[in-house]
Amino acid sequence: MRRAAIARPLHVVVWVVALAALAWFASTPTGAEFDLRFARWIGDLRMEIPGGGVDSLLMGVTEVFRPLFVGPAALLGAILLWRRLRAMALLVPLAFGTSIAMTYVMKWLLDRERPGAALQLSELPALHDAAFPSAHVAGVTGTGMAVLQVALPMVSRAVAQLLRWAVVALIAVVGLSRVWVGAHWLTDIAGGLAAGVVGLIIALLILRAGPIRRMAGGGFR
Repeated sequence: MRRAAIARPLHVVVWVVALAALAWFASTPTGAEFDLRFARWIGDLRMEIPGGGVDSLLMGVTEVFRPLFVGPAALLGAILLWRRLRAMALLVPLAFGTSIAMTYVMKWLLDRERPGAALQLSELPALHDAAFPSAHVAGVTGTGMAVLQVALPMVSRAVAQLLRWAVVALIAVVGLSRVWVGAHWLTDIAGGLAAGVVGLIIALLILRAGPIRRMAGGGFR
């Protein structure tokens, strides 16, 4: 049974170009104004919601889905699934790793500033790395899509559809949480999504390599 969607080097090129285009747009005055307007709208929305419950919820989301936690969870999942899936089990932690690597290459190249303190929740810890792209979103996107690649061939159509929507919802909530708490601009979230897709495709290409492909029992094309 085929366990991975077809991935081609051209797909990497296309998504890297999309990521570069997002980075360029984010660095333009138009992109900066777009991000600032959206961040101010989020700030106004936060002020209109009483009680602080939404703030606490989304701060919790942003803490739980830190790359520091997602990475070990992905590795643990691969260990638990190794006997059943062999090399295919490596896709999830590998996709996480390549997504984060792509993210930090872009952070180093662009070195974009985070939103100012006036746009951040007071509970947000100090942030020391660059803004673009969001590592939270990249990690969750790469990992979540890799989970789909591994899981969908083993479940019914109904469960597969639920899993797809669950991953989409998770990526959306994590992205919203990062903008809500003031850790990122909106274009950082889009960049994180693109970086996660690039990471997944690179991971699939790596696992299609000769020795690993044989370990997977022909699960890659």
